[in-house]
Amino acid sequence: MNQVQFEQSRMADINVTPLVDVFLVLLIIFMISAPMLKSVYDISLPTSTRAQPRSQEGIEITLGKNGIYFIDASQVTKEDFTSAFRQIFSPENPRPVFVRADGELPYQEIVSALDILRKAGAVDVGLVTVPSGPK
Repeated sequence: MNQVQFEQSRMADINVTPLVDVFLVLLIIFMISAPMLKSVYDISLPTSTRAQPRSQEGIEITLGKNGIYFIDASQVTKEDFTSAFRQIFSPENPRPVFVRADGELPYQEIVSALDILRKAGAVDVGLVTVPSGPK
């Protein structure tokens, strides 16, 4: 009887080591590939000597060439930009907004996008630039 109980208890154990190994490998793969997914937009940011890295998380607006607009990772048209931003942004719970605009984009288009953001209630709006190297 003791022999039967011993075999049953041994059969009930599940070895989770291979499962943990698979999850750790997947975690490492996602940690490496996630930053690469953010840089799929082909825009050339302007340079600035006073550029600082972002320390906060917020809503990222990307204004690309040829009228391509992105709110975080979602592409929207110019016509739908206002309504799409108002769906994401809440004046009661404001988050910072970071605007990434192509350096070759006309200034009027950037100002128009900033006007839309201000009308929606965004107060903390920043322009994202690339730090210029030492000369």
